[in-house]
Amino acid sequence: MAEASNEVHGPDFKKGCKIDEVAGGKMLLGHAFGEQVLVARRGDELFAIGATCTHYGGPLAEGLMVDCTVRCPWHHAHFDLRTGEAIAAPALNNVTCYKIEKRGDQFFVTGKIDEKFARKPKSTPASVIIIGGGAAGNAAAEMLRREGYDGPITLITADESLPYDRPNLSKDYLAGTAPEEWIPLRSADFYREQKIETLTNTSVTRIDAKSKRVTLSNGRSLDYGTLLLATGAEPVRLDIPGSDLPHVYYL
Repeated sequence: MAEASNEVHGPDFKKGCKIDEVAGGKMLLGHAFGEQVLVARRGDELFAIGATCTHYGGPLAEGLMVDCTVRCPWHHAHFDLRTGEAIAAPALNNVTCYKIEKRGDQFFVTGKIDEKFARKPKSTPASVIIIGGGAAGNAAAEMLRREGYDGPITLITADESLPYDRPNLSKDYLAGTAPEEWIPLRSADFYREQKIETLTNTSVTRIDAKSKRVTLSNGRSLDYGTLLLATGAEPVRLDIPGSDLPHVYYL
């Protein structure tokens, strides 16, 4: 995960700003309380959230506003303008949501909102098994918890490590500009706290869809209520002379 800049730009929303500065369906970048803030307008409603994507620090003010969401221009993470929630990968963390007040022809950002929104799904499976420890599998496990699912979740990955930021391996990390601590998507403590069982260095050798059971490479069998296949893809291997040389690597 990238670190955000501490510089702030645009009007100080804490001191107030003309409502007409934000056209309907548009967004305005400013700051409040020492942080970049994005104000968006939908009809007569105004929303204020953190202006920096929590994935790689993308500028949300340059993104696309769709209904009550904003989409990051870099990797298309979605955030709810009403709550600041990250509602679509690759972003995992929410952005800050701010209180906004109208006073005459101006609006003011008056503070942060710490409210959490509890959800309870209408129907839930007995358990969920996710095969694949990439970004999709990890995001699915997190979203299940965020949406209020409290049943057993098991994440199975053939990797030796917990889910990590794979795209960064061929970018900042390979270039030496991203420290190793940026690479894990979440810590081991996070999965324990969320009661997400992680099985690393483990493959699924058989799926019995009729009995709803998977067999693992260690011989263990697990029953499931719902199964999600999120195994991702393998890189295309070069079929040219020299592709088998020792200095050719695949990520």
